[in-house]
Amino acid sequence: MFQNIPSDLDRLLAPVWAGDTVYEESFFPLMKEGEDETVPMTVPLLYCADEILSVTSATRETVLLEGRDYVLRNGSLIIPAGSAVKRFAWSDYHVVGEGEDKYPFPFEGGGKIFFGEGDTMHSREYIVTYRHTDTWAGFVPTADDEALPRTKALLYAGKPVNFCWFGDSITTGANSSACIDRPPYLPMFPEMVCMALEKKYTSKINYVNHAVGGTVSKWGTERLPVDFADEKPDIMFIAFGMNDASERVPAEDFLANIRIMVAQTLALNPDCEFLICSTTLPNALSPRFFYNHEEHEPLLAALCEELGHRAALVPMTSVHKALMTKKRFCDMSGNNINHPCDFLARVYAQTILAQFGE
Repeated sequence: MFQNIPSDLDRLLAPVWAGDTVYEESFFPLMKEGEDETVPMTVPLLYCADEILSVTSATRETVLLEGRDYVLRNGSLIIPAGSAVKRFAWSDYHVVGEGEDKYPFPFEGGGKIFFGEGDTMHSREYIVTYRHTDTWAGFVPTADDEALPRTKALLYAGKPVNFCWFGDSITTGANSSACIDRPPYLPMFPEMVCMALEKKYTSKINYVNHAVGGTVSKWGTERLPVDFADEKPDIMFIAFGMNDASERVPAEDFLANIRIMVAQTLALNPDCEFLICSTTLPNALSPRFFYNHEEHEPLLAALCEELGHRAALVPMTSVHKALMTKKRFCDMSGNNINHPCDFLARVYAQTILAQFGE
């Protein structure tokens, strides 16, 4: 079913919290306020690097040279003066005065924040592959071995699995490079998850995705019975919350809507199992979007507990928070407000696959 499966799928989906190599970790070359290109730039990485294997543009089209474009110093990736890395000025990121009218979202404390869909961020980001010996000390998404027993049994037996996906723009693959038709054309994370499962097992994955950008959980309760009316989901992925919180929907109302969607899905198939995903966080530098997103995950975790082994939490809020102890929001964003870039979309896929013990 799937076209253009990446040849490096296994490396793309290797969990960033495990192993000794990080593959294509993204960064946005944003200079600090008052900084210019004569000052060496230190790139925020998840680990202390022992060896840099490659640094390229996020499109993979521009290959940077060690010594000229970057150096490894005391475990840090350094961008020296004269590098081919095109740095981004703080004054273009935090726009004050002239040019504010180009951007829709406010910056905390005044002015506007840099924003753009399509390849606005992707065309300015870079990716680095490196080896490290230190280990991950942050949050790790663990799996309950007894969760999702029916779906796992279908996979182990090589039987077909009807895998349904529902959510907002993040689950549509917004800003993934394949979705914006830009190199390296990495698939959206729901597709990568299904590709990985089909690759490992002999099961045929029937992939159904009715996510829609800009939506909230209330919309989901209205559309799920309609959009999935002809389906009998074996497993349903539900991921709302980014827009609920940004639209100031009370967390309790959000949870009530997720409960309704679970009930609606069980009406389609009483044996259905669930992956219920908490959202990544929006850019805290823009007060328009940042609100009560962090309140969702504990409520969703409690709901999964109530549902028992038929449900597993995909804790993207905790994962994203852990990543941001090492990196900046802009290093992992596809639009600088609320969408993931390829790298963070891959972490979505890694976190989902962790719930299958992958």
